[in-house]
Amino acid sequence: MRQVAGIAPLFTAILALIVWAGHFLLVYFLQATFCWRGLERGTLFGFPAVPALVVSATVLALAATLLIAIRAWRRLHAGTSSLDSEEQPQFTAWMSLAVALLAALAMVWEAFPVFFLPPC
Repeated sequence: MRQVAGIAPLFTAILALIVWAGHFLLVYFLQATFCWRGLERGTLFGFPAVPALVVSATVLALAATLLIAIRAWRRLHAGTSSLDSEEQPQFTAWMSLAVALLAALAMVWEAFPVFFLPPC
């Protein structure tokens, strides 16, 4: 069995985690900044600013994660691996799909309190 060269298979497997980490940092940065500056009661297009920004960031991150999951699903059903090699298992496609689903769940979980708790 030959070794897989490069970092591309690993990167595709953890790409959804990178999206989730960016979402996590953005949501908490926005929340902290708005609370620190006393802007938690502000509005954005008629909606409370903090929940509107958190929901917007979540929708964008979920869309990116959905694209990652669709790409992994297509690789699984195409019958080829990410490297188009018979020796390479479809592990990266399965891992990408599982991680994308886990990341989507984590993003929904961390955005959920914005509907029930005050911003600060």
